[in-house]
Amino acid sequence: MSASPTPLRETLARLDAHLAEKGLDRGEVLDVAELSRRTALAEGEVRALLDGAGVLDDRVDDRIRGRVRALYDAYLDESGKRPADVCRDVAARLGISDRWARSLLNGDKMPNVPDLTRLAEFFRIEEGTKFFTDPAPVVLNGALQRVVGELDGGAEDGPLLRFTLKHGVVTLALRGRRLTPRKQEALALMLEGLLGSESEEVDR
Repeated sequence: MSASPTPLRETLARLDAHLAEKGLDRGEVLDVAELSRRTALAEGEVRALLDGAGVLDDRVDDRIRGRVRALYDAYLDESGKRPADVCRDVAARLGISDRWARSLLNGDKMPNVPDLTRLAEFFRIEEGTKFFTDPAPVVLNGALQRVVGELDGGAEDGPLLRFTLKHGVVTLALRGRRLTPRKQEALALMLEGLLGSESEEVDR
């Protein structure tokens, strides 16, 4: 008797079915670097999971410390803040010393449950502490389900998804999913105008 498919494989099957209907492939929709940033998993691990490979067993403590460090690195890159400033902000949020905050963010120390909860809030992680503790396939599956959810919308697709499907830059919709519908519509209109202007320049 064959084993039942894992939730991740089921989600990937749904995704592939949607992409086939739209004449797209995974490479046009899934940005491995973006998935890595969103899940705090290494890009190599994301690729392996997308290809159906298994993952090595890891200790929960190592998993948590690694994801805290990955979120910290991504936050530094996106915010442009100095490490000392981020450590100070986290220390104030958690009610700990700057030195201890630095140890937590660098993955040198293991955060307790209250600290982990506040770290999830600081980094705006919707899943809460589960994001840090769930196995890699579960975390990636959650991120992919959001992609499938966008594609499942059909006629109710958001403005950004409709725009990006039209122009073949679907990953933009995934990055903009936190915007309100009104802001998505405004951004889509602006981008449409820019592309239209470029087309006019080419035609001249």
